[in-house]
Amino acid sequence: MMTPLNPITFFAIAAASCLAVSSAAPAGPAGIFVIGDTHAVVGEVAKFDLPHVAGYTLRVPWTDIETWNSSTQAVEYNFSRLDTTLEELRARGKRMTLEIFINKAPDYLMALPGITTWTNPNPNQGGVQPLPWDTLALAAYQAMITALANHTVPGTSWRVADHPSLESVDSSIVGLQGLRELSNTLVNHPGYTRARFSQAVVDSVTTSRSAFSGKFGFFPIFAMSDNEAGIPLDQAIFERLQMEFNVPGKPTLGYFQETLSDAGPRTDTLGLLLHTASPQTYVMFQALRPWTLRAGESLPVEIASGTPVTGIRHAWRNYRSTYVELYGADILAAANAAPLLAWNHFFLAVKNAREGRDVPTLDLAGTQSQRLIWQKDGLLDYRIWKSPDLAAWTPVQSTETMDGDVLLPSSPAEVSHYYRMEILEPANSISP
Repeated sequence: MMTPLNPITFFAIAAASCLAVSSAAPAGPAGIFVIGDTHAVVGEVAKFDLPHVAGYTLRVPWTDIETWNSSTQAVEYNFSRLDTTLEELRARGKRMTLEIFINKAPDYLMALPGITTWTNPNPNQGGVQPLPWDTLALAAYQAMITALANHTVPGTSWRVADHPSLESVDSSIVGLQGLRELSNTLVNHPGYTRARFSQAVVDSVTTSRSAFSGKFGFFPIFAMSDNEAGIPLDQAIFERLQMEFNVPGKPTLGYFQETLSDAGPRTDTLGLLLHTASPQTYVMFQALRPWTLRAGESLPVEIASGTPVTGIRHAWRNYRSTYVELYGADILAAANAAPLLAWNHFFLAVKNAREGRDVPTLDLAGTQSQRLIWQKDGLLDYRIWKSPDLAAWTPVQSTETMDGDVLLPSSPAEVSHYYRMEILEPANSISP
């Protein structure tokens, strides 16, 4: 007896035209997105207006958004880059992921009397940063996020929080960004306790999720430990967040890593918490690095396949992720266009199934002429399964093409039976 591996299916009861959707994970952001530059680049959105791209990830430092006006003695917010990008994407039918880097705070805030800080020794993203539990920094962040959510995009009637092109917003940690700090400097700070840090994480995440509750939100979770007894710090934070979100009456919260490679992150190491979360919420990935190399670069072992499709397949098969951010070099490489287009369509079809859209219909149900009808995507393949009891499944053998209208075999001796339509992941043959 065969059992389908792909959990993205539609169920059809042949005795009546009753249909329902089943999925192994809730709906979340979907598609192939391109990683944007952290600073404005003229023409960047237009450059990636390609059929195999679902959207664009706008990455903006908090320090570029908020400043102090010495003349008015007041905070000023500059949301112009977000305004422009949202409208450019809307004009092209694309969507936006918003990431605001809040590890560094605006200069005026760092100069305020009473602000508490720590020094991150990271050579790339380190320096003096506010402590995650600093009340001044948390209050300033909440004020900025609230102003952003309520800001009306010029020329429209939409607040940013309601703009149709905005799909997801990161929910990071003030003074840290993601849940990782390899030097252990923060956890050895005199003011650190696990309880204080955990509450600060919840406070930061709540600020973003409350302001953008109608959009998807995601928390960058990696690995982090401290000196306190009990379960590991990262697991404790994860469990706390799962209690605060992804429950009835609360906003959803997905999880994110920029570690995607041919076989990483592994589900038993860095990806363990993502794997644990995947049946309950959405998981999102950014590529660790481009698979497309510059001239003269040697091929690193983590991307030895030479194609982002390997990483995308890893994200889907191991985490049921429908969202992957790639670097521009991989998006623009001609050899990647066809396979990325297929995966983009697949991810969007999965999202539709998870959200109960594009549900197939059963025509002439219970008769020998019954047919399963659905909106077929020409880039995707499908398989139909049959079961007498919703437990044991066998594939339906049909001579008809899976073109969106297929005759379902039936027998007068069958009192009731069930059909299950599976959306197949893009075939291996489309990639090297």
